[in-house]
Amino acid sequence: MRRIILAGLVIISLLTSYYTYSLEQNEIKQGDLISKEKSDLEDKIKGIESLIQQVEQDIAEKKTLIQEEQETQDDIRGQIEKLNAQKSELEAELKLYREIARGDPRVLITIDNPLVKEKVEEVIRLCKTREERQQAVFEYVRKEIEYVTEGNPRRWYYPQPFLKYKFDFWQLPRETVKWRKGDCEDVSILLCTMMRMVGVPPSDVRVVLGLVRSDGGVGGHAWIEFKLGDEWYALESTCPTCNYIRKSVYYDILNPQIWAWFNDEEYHEEESGGTEDVTESSIFTFVCV
Repeated sequence: MRRIILAGLVIISLLTSYYTYSLEQNEIKQGDLISKEKSDLEDKIKGIESLIQQVEQDIAEKKTLIQEEQETQDDIRGQIEKLNAQKSELEAELKLYREIARGDPRVLITIDNPLVKEKVEEVIRLCKTREERQQAVFEYVRKEIEYVTEGNPRRWYYPQPFLKYKFDFWQLPRETVKWRKGDCEDVSILLCTMMRMVGVPPSDVRVVLGLVRSDGGVGGHAWIEFKLGDEWYALESTCPTCNYIRKSVYYDILNPQIWAWFNDEEYHEEESGGTEDVTESSIFTFVCV
């Protein structure tokens, strides 16, 4: 009986050991399968991550291309806007010179020119009253614009009968501001333009053209006449030391023969005006006395 029991115990022990071994082998196999599956999953994850990185890189490159394309389009649009602005400026220039060719000097008083407006704003920035602004632009023109007998070497002959006594090139106000020099009519046209910009009505300021006599000489000249209160004054912008001069005093000194006067709204030619005594060589260089 003991032998039977002992044999049974041995068999049970063997079965238990085999079962334990079988479980261990199954666990090992399952562990290997799990490890393999884990490795496969990790490889798949790495592949997906690599694919995501590639996609992200492609997206970044495409974003860069899109940004570059956008910048190119913006640049093209900017160039188109500049070209359109230049076209508008050239069309305005063409219109201006066509008006000049028709013999109307009023178009020379360009009170809407942005370059001249910018300069006026700079000159009057500390002024509080209209009188101060008027004085400021007068001071700027007579002190900062160099008076020369020919403002620019370029020649311009206006079509007749535009101011028959006109021989040399007349600058636009923006050109005089840019070049910082001009002769009597250039400086007078600029000053009249600036006076209009600071609020002087057209009835109170004008460019006057005519013959003047001084020191035994005679020649064509241009100056400004300006009304302050009830009194008219001459503004001799070619003289850096002259202030407002009463018109009566100015006329007594120079005894002018008036040919014409104008501003941006009015143009008047004197019937008695003429050019019989004027030649290009006799253009008068004004000297303030």
